[in-house]
Amino acid sequence: MSFDPLALLRRQLPTVRQRYEARDTILYALGVGAGHGTDTWDERHLRFVYEAQLQALPTMCAMLGDPGFWMRDADTGLDWARLVHAEEDMQWPGVLPPHGDVTGHNRVASVEDRGPGRGALFVVERKLVDSASGQTLARSRTSVLARGNGGFAGGDPARQRLGAAAPPPLPPWPARPADRVVRRATATHQPLLYRLSADPNPLHVDPAVARHAGFERPIMHGMCTFGLLGLLIVQEFCGFDAARLQALRARFTAPLYPGETLDCEFWRDADEVRFRATCVERGAVVLDLGRAQVGDRPAPSPGATA
Repeated sequence: MSFDPLALLRRQLPTVRQRYEARDTILYALGVGAGHGTDTWDERHLRFVYEAQLQALPTMCAMLGDPGFWMRDADTGLDWARLVHAEEDMQWPGVLPPHGDVTGHNRVASVEDRGPGRGALFVVERKLVDSASGQTLARSRTSVLARGNGGFAGGDPARQRLGAAAPPPLPPWPARPADRVVRRATATHQPLLYRLSADPNPLHVDPAVARHAGFERPIMHGMCTFGLLGLLIVQEFCGFDAARLQALRARFTAPLYPGETLDCEFWRDADEVRFRATCVERGAVVLDLGRAQVGDRPAPSPGATA
């Protein structure tokens, strides 16, 4: 089926109500790397993987209220095997409880033509609310590069971007060296674990699909790497209090293969933390122009299950 950007923009994505339990919260945390290696029996790390005093990592909102892999549906006209996660932007006005009942409101917010051979970029927004109170717990903007769907505007400037305005650009890096560098290994089986929480895209598990998409083998989920960086920021800058992480945004710039090692650089200025993550083995920056906002613990959301 041919690609119609207006049809994609008007597509009605499901509103998804979901109940999740402590087991789901623990499985997600394990999938992004909590309890890894020497951290396993550290009581501070156990707060993410043990039901006693359990807290949810904020980036878990990626798996809640999710409409599923709708991009694979034939009527979207998307070349789904060539989709690449380009950027993620999350904010948390409320505290995500370790178990509860939530509803995700999803929509395609914009579609942008990058030109023939360069793909199309579309943005999916989600508002995650507590089902009982309606309190907003999280907002996210997921930018997806459809590498096989560029050129739909045909050179017409009026059709190059449809829908919502582009988000403000990420600011440039601080001029000084990083204030902190954390080296972190990933596990070869990590995508197999992470996909049990979210994103069953076979690109991350099936070697044949990965080769068709141009990769030598299955790659790490971008949101798994994003969640790992969120975990490290909670660990390094929030005193292991996940509720202090208020916003997180980064650009995905290169694939990460499971089992590779990351050098994660951090710059701290007041309540803002800038970050990037580089694959040690290949020298490739896999997450770039990262920005996190940290602060005091917000008040609990009305109706949320603690």
